[in-house]
Amino acid sequence: MEAFDRQRITQALTAAAIDPSRWTEALETVAACTGSYGAILFPILGNLPIVNCSQSMQKSFDIYVKDGWMERDERYLGVKKFLKNGVATDDDCMPVEVRKRSPFYQDFLAACNLKDFAGVRVGRGDLVWNISLQRTPAQGSFSATELEWLARLTVSLDSVVQISAALGLAKADAALDAFDFSHQAAVLLDRTGSVVRVNAAAERLIGEDFQISAGHVRSRDPHANERLNHAIKALLWSYKDLTIPPVIFPKTSGGKLVIYPMRLPGLTSSPLSAFYAILVVTDTDTANSATTTTLKQVFDLTTSEAQLAAAIATGKDLETVAIERQIS
Repeated sequence: MEAFDRQRITQALTAAAIDPSRWTEALETVAACTGSYGAILFPILGNLPIVNCSQSMQKSFDIYVKDGWMERDERYLGVKKFLKNGVATDDDCMPVEVRKRSPFYQDFLAACNLKDFAGVRVGRGDLVWNISLQRTPAQGSFSATELEWLARLTVSLDSVVQISAALGLAKADAALDAFDFSHQAAVLLDRTGSVVRVNAAAERLIGEDFQISAGHVRSRDPHANERLNHAIKALLWSYKDLTIPPVIFPKTSGGKLVIYPMRLPGLTSSPLSAFYAILVVTDTDTANSATTTTLKQVFDLTTSEAQLAAAIATGKDLETVAIERQIS
């Protein structure tokens, strides 16, 4: 007999891959099927304070973030064995005698009434995730039979990532095409802030003023780079903010590139998505667009008036326009 209900687990996770709103429900199912107190879906790369977990784990995860334990998580010491075997336990992270003296295990996990875990690999290559199954002291550790079963489960879970990645890619292509249609440059970023996809309009900007180097958007101005890195981190680490103030890249022509970091819920709602944020780039040297020219002709406006009218028509407020144009 199987240790756990394989069909119920894979069906729940596949449903969540298709409909991201069902991830909490899916992780509740996984926890129930494996005799665990709770389950959390962790990325192996790009750990952020925004993850999906069962309701039972929300309080302890909030402490994990608030008290800085996510920066001191000693279970990441077992990553090599986790990637190789498809499953890892606390014994793969450090010996039991060392765990007895570990602040992570004693001051955090014990205080949350958590003790043993089993990490189950989901996906391969660049997209690898960990379904971290948590047990209380009363529930006991995972048996050898259970761990062998979980290791075999990883093979069937690869399809979950493939489904989510394929749907995410389709959404990404549609989003980038939409930005291209409006002649707007757009760059998609992953959880680490690295560039994973750009549209044609963004490719045309690449040059001295707008560079993509080592997987990151770069300016020739180091101060602008610092501001952009800070803005991207602030966005990725925010629970609520979907947009933050734009960042200005100076141009050799005297114009400016205005970069808007944002998250698009429809594009980045799945935790398994390869894309987590987007940079929308406006070039102030292209102010004499078809829209601006039409406004000038139809309403007898000056160039500056037409630019302001076009900006307001897209939904921007005066403060945003002032930041873009660097005027009062």
